[in-house]
Amino acid sequence: MKASTIFVGALAAFASAAPTTTTPEKRAAVDLNAFNQFAFANQELQYFNAINAFDLQAFEQLAAFNNLNIGGFQSLFSNNVFDINALLQLQQIALLSQLGGLGVFSNFDLSSLQLGGLNFGLINSLGGFDVSSLIDASLVPQLQAVIQQTQFSTIVV
Repeated sequence: MKASTIFVGALAAFASAAPTTTTPEKRAAVDLNAFNQFAFANQELQYFNAINAFDLQAFEQLAAFNNLNIGGFQSLFSNNVFDINALLQLQQIALLSQLGGLGVFSNFDLSSLQLGGLNFGLINSLGGFDVSSLIDASLVPQLQAVIQQTQFSTIVV
């Protein structure tokens, strides 16, 4: 057997085993109005989004293409509440959007993933602690300046 035949055979086996790129099919529709167009109603959450540049497009795509149930996050965008539960939900969004942006979930159906608030048990009122009460009022203009300087990308479904 010639060396070129072995080489061509090895390349053919390698090429047939290589993954192919496919365009994912959209599985679900996301109502952006229910999520306040993925804009946070709370100023402090807007600030966190401004300084961390969360990839909310990747988060929305996880819902549209991977069946991620994002209904539990609706109040985070539409309510003007800044408590521990909101921070925990924001952390979940940040992690999911980063992993989704990297393509980690590209072939996974996330419909069985159970996301939600952390159960604090007997001290459940801890989750409702108003974190905004710890923010000095003199910082509000600085927060607003950072929010206004940041250009947020539009979410396209």
